[in-house]
Amino acid sequence: MRLKDKKERERAGRYLIEGYRAVRDSLPYVKNPRLLIGESAYPALNKEFSSWDIAVCSDRILSAAGDTATAQGILMSAEIPSPEKTYAAERALLLDRVRDPGNMGTIIRTALAAGFDDIYCLNCADAYNPKVVRSAMSALARVNILVCDDGEAERIKAHGYTLVAADMDGKNVFSGNFSQKKLCLAIGNEANGLDKSIITMSDIVLSIPMKAGESLNAAVSAAILMYQLSTIKG
Repeated sequence: MRLKDKKERERAGRYLIEGYRAVRDSLPYVKNPRLLIGESAYPALNKEFSSWDIAVCSDRILSAAGDTATAQGILMSAEIPSPEKTYAAERALLLDRVRDPGNMGTIIRTALAAGFDDIYCLNCADAYNPKVVRSAMSALARVNILVCDDGEAERIKAHGYTLVAADMDGKNVFSGNFSQKKLCLAIGNEANGLDKSIITMSDIVLSIPMKAGESLNAAVSAAILMYQLSTIKG
């Protein structure tokens, strides 16, 4: 139950995953998983998960331990990974103050699909917040979440990346050719966008053309830009 609190997650070095599909899909990718199954769900789930570390509890305890009312009879805790910054991924993300957990999770999920393996997080929502975990699904365990500081953009460029900033005053993303071997896309805060210093040091500034309206949701914008910059086109 304490893993729903950020300080406790940091102390324990573990986070919570809930729901049958999220647990099933995450299991091959997480470290040191521990499963908690409700007594009414145990007969149906025991065989599928019998090779893993399982504890059985009352349905009341399972409900209290989860963050939603529909845990589907199963929860799992797993070790929070500590990946090294190798700067080896061909496609990476730099997230600057992305604070909404739903946006954060959706961006992580899309990053996996589009081939953006490294995600640098600068003052963002905690990636292991239960709301982010639900939104990201198993993608959270399959990308590298790298917490960083204000100097990260400079380090990314120093390691050979073309830094691409998302900003409404940038060039039309659909009019460019992005064949650079290493690209890092920078996505800014939902309300205020990217920090001006990141835009200034960027090699390319891109925007998404709009027929009307003021702006797009941060996760939607990130998805459009990632696929346009992706190495899996075609």
